Amino acid sequence: MELVGRLTADAIVKELKDDKKVVNFTIAINNSYRPKDSNELKKQTTYVDCAYWFGTGIAPFLTKGRLVELFGNI
Repeated sequence: MELVGRLTADAIVKELKDDKKVVNFTIAINNSYRPKDSNELKKQTTYVDCAYWFGTGIAPFLTKGRLVELFGNI
């Protein structure tokens, strides 16, 4: 699955059991559409909680407002 959105806050690194670490962050995906038989533009925001398990070196780059493109599974 591919998602594109903006980070809602800076990423957080959490330490789990066995010294494993994970980077947690949330993205906001904004969509707009016009309902059938209407000229009014409706806006919709979807929030997706994400976890990155392949290393913590990415965390300093994941700052609030940054646009990201993600590939993975839900």
